[in-house]
Amino acid sequence: NLQAPLPDLTGIVRNKNIAIKLGKALFWDQQVGSDGQACASCHFKAGADGRVTNILTPGLLRVDANGNPDPDTEFGGTVPPSPAATEGFTAGNQVARANITLTPDDFPFHQLVDKDDRNSAIVYSTNDSATSPGTFDGSFGTVIPRDLNEYCGDPEGNIFHTQSNLATRKVEPRNTPTVINAVFNFRNFWDGRANNIFNGTDPFGRRNEQARVMILNGRTPELARIDLNNASLASQAVGPALSDFEMSCAGRQFADLGRRLVSLQPLAQQDIASNDSHLSDLVHPSGKGLRASYAQLIRMAFEPQYWAARGNFVIDNSGSEPVLVSNSQGYTQTEINFSLFWGIAIMLYEAELISDDTAFDRFRGCHEPSCSPAIEPDESALSEQEKQGLMVFIDKGKCVNCHKGPEFTSAAIHLQAENQEEGLVERMIMGDNQVALYDNGFYNIGVRPTKEDLGVGAVDPWGNPLSFTRQYFDILLGNNAPDPFDVDPCTFEVPVLSDLPCDSAQQTNALRDRVIAGLERDAVDGAFKTPGLRNIALTAPYFHNGGAATLEQVVEFYNRGGNRRGSESNNNSGFGDNASNLDPDIRPLGLTAQEQADLVAFLKALTDERVRCDQAPFDHPSLTVSNGHLDQDSNNDNRADDILITLPAVGASGLPFSQCWANSGDLFNQGGPL
Repeated sequence: NLQAPLPDLTGIVRNKNIAIKLGKALFWDQQVGSDGQACASCHFKAGADGRVTNILTPGLLRVDANGNPDPDTEFGGTVPPSPAATEGFTAGNQVARANITLTPDDFPFHQLVDKDDRNSAIVYSTNDSATSPGTFDGSFGTVIPRDLNEYCGDPEGNIFHTQSNLATRKVEPRNTPTVINAVFNFRNFWDGRANNIFNGTDPFGRRNEQARVMILNGRTPELARIDLNNASLASQAVGPALSDFEMSCAGRQFADLGRRLVSLQPLAQQDIASNDSHLSDLVHPSGKGLRASYAQLIRMAFEPQYWAARGNFVIDNSGSEPVLVSNSQGYTQTEINFSLFWGIAIMLYEAELISDDTAFDRFRGCHEPSCSPAIEPDESALSEQEKQGLMVFIDKGKCVNCHKGPEFTSAAIHLQAENQEEGLVERMIMGDNQVALYDNGFYNIGVRPTKEDLGVGAVDPWGNPLSFTRQYFDILLGNNAPDPFDVDPCTFEVPVLSDLPCDSAQQTNALRDRVIAGLERDAVDGAFKTPGLRNIALTAPYFHNGGAATLEQVVEFYNRGGNRRGSESNNNSGFGDNASNLDPDIRPLGLTAQEQADLVAFLKALTDERVRCDQAPFDHPSLTVSNGHLDQDSNNDNRADDILITLPAVGASGLPFSQCWANSGDLFNQGGPL
């Protein structure tokens, strides 16, 4: 009975139920993206992906010693530390390139002679990632209203191509996280760049000072700011739609997407079950698509001041303040505001995707006010092995230190309120036994060397740090920070001063003095958002790089104390001036083989059967996705032909039991309709 934290949409949304329907249509519609790409194309299995072909991408997020981009465009073993013979190959000895089908032998991406000893000889190691294929890499050309096609230039295929050099779909640089329960994250994306505040246009909240939407003030069209709290899902939703790795030709704008979609029949090419939990009353008699156009759904869902203006306009961003200009060749208000409609509608739909009914939930019961009537604990809901695994999770495994609360993540909203135990910034002893400040819910656990991906230690397009910790340092030094937030040093695990009772002003002043003197450090480079663990057995591969194919490999990683080399005192997980950013709990755990098996069994008990079987609210329209390419171009479009697979439409009752996804925690044992 978790309640989704959402912004106050009074004055923007006029009919929430219609907005949810609009959001589901936008999320699943293959007409939305370039090259037939929908949001759901990478989120169709338990809110994540499950493909194994054309999912390999090289280390494109690598930086140099100064933190500047230094992408690695070559696939295969990273030499050193990987042996020289592995260069250009996967761990399973395939030629590493785009469009290959990975096998169990290719995982994990960091392999040792002794999997329990992180300092044993390295057999294989790569900065490649296993993620999701998106679009081809052509540049955006134009759209024609009512035309199903989008016109993009020929792809270059410099990195992603077949053996005969035909362009393939590009593959994203990070593993695809699930959208289920993502509404509880204070920030979204692995690096947290999907801001808690939605500005109506892009993922960056108040960081984008030019962000405006168009409103009708009486009868006068003008520009206005949108500033919606607890709307990270909306910030996240507007990112992939224009990403040339995920859903778009390079250079497409939201107004172009709006121009293409507003007059189209939603989901026109896809089947919808007659008992779809959200769309059943709108299904077209043919069973394909909806009876209303996108324009009609927008008008029913949103207040007229956001779509009723007459005429065409452009937004001039050349000056210090954006200016709305009437232009007969410009865009309608609906098209200009399409990012607003898109973000809010998809946020409201994804807020429906709450998974809270697992064997663990029944074992635990619920006497919270949200549970009415109360749910009594059921001791029989967990097996004896799962109960032993729960004890490992809480105690010897130290899992609960980061995967806490009902969401099983410290990146969740309710755990980050400043008036509770922890805030957005925390100060604690790190893996090298030295104190540092860090972003709560974001940890460097030593999966890969920090320089390969800075995570929350990176910056936004305007050069501002994504990290709240680094913004807090700027504030202490008298500078401005783009994000609005407060920090109470009295909530720190390790306060600056040991005086009791704690005085926030005194603590802040003491911390400021230490920052000015260069005595305080941060631990944010190479840190990533802690994922929730609900349905984890359905969402392989694991980690931000997708470098583990099974839950067993994940547990082995933690049991040996991560992938970094050296002793505890020789911590090499940091970057730049920081010798260590490592989470203090990443050290050898000493779990027995039985304890590891018990822990995996408990993690599988976090699966919601509704998610496993695509039952309401997790049901969906049919979806056709790319599953690699043939090395041929039969239609002469300079793109390798897609190999397509279609998932059937599923109604509220879900898949037949025999077709449900396997609760395996194994990328290569998925079951289901794939």
